[in-house]
Amino acid sequence: MPSREHEIPLRIIQNLPEMVPVLLQESLGIDPPPHTETVLTSSVLTNCDPKEWNSDGAVVLRNGTEHVLAVVVERQHRADSRKKSSWPAYLVTLYARLGCPAILLVLCPTDGMACTCAEAIHIGHPGFVLSPLVIGPSATPVVVDARRAREFPELAVLSARAHGDANPATLDALMEALDSIDPDRRAFYYDYVMAGLGEAAQKHMEDLMAVDTWEWQSDFARKYVGIGREEGRTQEAARNVIVILQERGFTVPDQVRERIESCTDLETLEKWVPKAVAVDRPEDLFD
Repeated sequence: MPSREHEIPLRIIQNLPEMVPVLLQESLGIDPPPHTETVLTSSVLTNCDPKEWNSDGAVVLRNGTEHVLAVVVERQHRADSRKKSSWPAYLVTLYARLGCPAILLVLCPTDGMACTCAEAIHIGHPGFVLSPLVIGPSATPVVVDARRAREFPELAVLSARAHGDANPATLDALMEALDSIDPDRRAFYYDYVMAGLGEAAQKHMEDLMAVDTWEWQSDFARKYVGIGREEGRTQEAARNVIVILQERGFTVPDQVRERIESCTDLETLEKWVPKAVAVDRPEDLFD
């Protein structure tokens, strides 16, 4: 089953296919042809051969009713020699189906994987060499402008995931982007970015969620601030229980410590605090 690391960047493309020409231009220096819309197209790239070719995604740029550019979108997070045969098949099949120029765009979670995926694929026919167009973190556009983040929220998500540790301004822009999209996507994107950040960047994101320092009134902010405050209170109460037991000279067994720290019910933890002062053994806390 594909992992979240594989699926979420593809979901981002599905939610906003207009990002594809932006990535081509800003990350790879490829100017898309003039077009009036960018839409998803079928990623099932099957011809008359019994074998079915399924890419991760596919986008087509249209100028009116005319197809002007087709893009096979692949997410690759580990080396896979089979792609040397499937990627050319995807590209040629999409080219034949839509009758317009077609290119292959590969999104990678690391620059090392991007270098691997960018290696030329020699088909065998003279001059027929496929050089995948690859975007890793360093080539991902940097979005720090609030207006642009609201215009391309999904691009702000990719930007924050790729550059948030080194450039906190991308996290500020992300918060603007999250406040401009529907609630179903907000928590999904927030969790995806947070999972890829270091401790300092995560702390910066959490600080931005505080209503006192971030002037927004969305349900998303109120929900997560409430969750954050509740989690902070439960964590503090759990620490208090353990500290009291240790100050009384007890060695807190691992199973006791784990039960205390895993408890998410603040009322229960607050009952354990005075009991920790009186129990004869740490295990008696739960009687």
